[in-house]
Amino acid sequence: MYLKRIYHKLLMILPKSLAHKILYYRLTGKKLNLSNPITLEEKIHYLIIHKYNEEYGLLTDKYMVREFIKSKGYEKLLPKIYGVYDNANDICFDKLPNAFVLKTNHGSGKVYICKNKKNFDIETCKYELNESLKKNFAEQYLEYHYSYIKPRIICEEYLNDGQNEMPLDYKFYCFDGKVECILLCSEREKKVRLDYYDLDWKYLNYAKEEYRSNKKHNKPKNLKNMITIAANLSKGFDFVRVDLYEINGKIYFGELTFSPSAGILYKHTEAAIKYLGSKLTITK
Repeated sequence: MYLKRIYHKLLMILPKSLAHKILYYRLTGKKLNLSNPITLEEKIHYLIIHKYNEEYGLLTDKYMVREFIKSKGYEKLLPKIYGVYDNANDICFDKLPNAFVLKTNHGSGKVYICKNKKNFDIETCKYELNESLKKNFAEQYLEYHYSYIKPRIICEEYLNDGQNEMPLDYKFYCFDGKVECILLCSEREKKVRLDYYDLDWKYLNYAKEEYRSNKKHNKPKNLKNMITIAANLSKGFDFVRVDLYEINGKIYFGELTFSPSAGILYKHTEAAIKYLGSKLTITK
């Protein structure tokens, strides 16, 4: 663990292009082409190095992004917030409703779902949340824009679709106002499954076979509206993934992601990575 931390700290002080080439080769065994990026992976790394700044960090922040969503006229899509905390010990669980969700705002991590406070392990949750606050996602995978996020804990309403502990997650791949495809993440409470669809809800073989659910998922009732929302939120950004939920006929906003999987898309087919890369035009 100590050597791993030293390795990541060394990468952070190297020239960014060199650091990303080392990280990418170590994780994929492939060379990273940054002089003429072609695939979605290569272009994501290029954008991280050359374009993603404080603005992108604040939009990646799961709490601060709410102001952006409000400014676009979509405040009604935001889940209710019960509290924001700098430390898990500041949470007054007695004042929270019986069901809620706790998570950190500064990266990918475990989501703590409480459906009934009587059965909720508060002490373990508090300990793990405080440990999560210490994680440096900017350093872990060289996503420098994460360094602009002040780590905090968010408590928000539990989105219950009545079927899954964690609701189906619809992730819209957007390129400057145009939605190209939709990733549906299911079985998130166990081992997440990935299924891609086009805008008419036709299946796309973008995920490697071993990561697919092999289930027939119904088209969301509000698909057209969700596509419109994702397109509007993505205008002005070369690439962004807009995450939405549909709960009992209502659309909810999840998050904006500019560097999904830190540009290491090992669960995707090479053809998909190359095709999606062709849709990404990097602007000055």
